[in-house]
Amino acid sequence: MAEILDLFERKRHLTAKKGFESWSRRFRIPFDDNTSIRQLDNSLVKYLIRGEDDSTLALYDLIMAIRGLGPGHRFHSLESESKMSVTDVTLFLLDLLRFEAMYRLGWLDDYPFLSTPLLDLVQEFADRFAAARHQCPSLTPSHPKYSQYLAAFEGDRNSFIRRLIPDAIQKFYAEG
Repeated sequence: MAEILDLFERKRHLTAKKGFESWSRRFRIPFDDNTSIRQLDNSLVKYLIRGEDDSTLALYDLIMAIRGLGPGHRFHSLESESKMSVTDVTLFLLDLLRFEAMYRLGWLDDYPFLSTPLLDLVQEFADRFAAARHQCPSLTPSHPKYSQYLAAFEGDRNSFIRRLIPDAIQKFYAEG
């Protein structure tokens, strides 16, 4: 049994090494199989939350390498099913990165997926995380719009949080 666990851990470590290879070169910081969004420094979070072509490519690089689909610049040549899957995970990670920025600003309560290893978020997306991709953490009582948040129908609160994202990105850039 110990040999099977050791084999699993070695495979996990090698997948992470391959998955984070482009990020290690690009960002010049170490990553491993336990690296979570919570552990990323502010400068990297700032870069990734923009959702622009270069930051999206960085997310494609990570996701596609972990899944053995090649480098991110080959995204547009993927089969439709793979392309949709990579897009779903990219949008999920982008949301989580933005929630992390909002958490660091003190706007949102903690969210368990922010401490989940990136490797797991990518590899286990369909099985563990896809159902939660539209959920959001709660707004903190210290946020100036908290009373409006509480007054919103519970079903509208996720949209309320998402409407705060542009302001959060701007403030996160200004503060850090």
